[in-house]
Amino acid sequence: MAEEARPVIVAGLQVGDVEAVATVAAQIAHRFNAALVCVTIDPSLLSIGTRPDGSEMIEAIDPDSSESTPRGLPDDDIAVIQGVAARYQVPVENLTRVGDPARMLAAIAEERQAELIVVGTRTGRHRMAEFFNGSVAARLTHQQHRPVLVVPTNPVGFDAPLPWQSR
Repeated sequence: MAEEARPVIVAGLQVGDVEAVATVAAQIAHRFNAALVCVTIDPSLLSIGTRPDGSEMIEAIDPDSSESTPRGLPDDDIAVIQGVAARYQVPVENLTRVGDPARMLAAIAEERQAELIVVGTRTGRHRMAEFFNGSVAARLTHQQHRPVLVVPTNPVGFDAPLPWQSR
């Protein structure tokens, strides 16, 4: 008899919210015996297709930029993810992608048949971009069929540790 595939939780991560979002996603993955797929998306680059050898062709959105290597998470954040996954005993995979974050998270969730997408709230300078472009969380909840959990990464008015910070 074939072994049933493990459920998948997709977590959209960005610098500044890795620990909070990864911890909540890992807690949920642990409760549901799921695997965790952590995704970082570089919105300054776009995929323009695939070469015959299967490799992706990537170009910068800014025509004045020569950068075509996606910016993933720093090694410290990857270590945090690995530590959180070990603490909750869940398998984890880290991916770096390019393009529109909401579309890419939805596509990965569809590809992996994820049960849930977990994202954090944006902080600092990213709030203005969200005002004009719409939040990734809001776009996900309106443009695809999976449940989306939004983790508050910098709530206003709370002095006590958040639930995932006290464990």
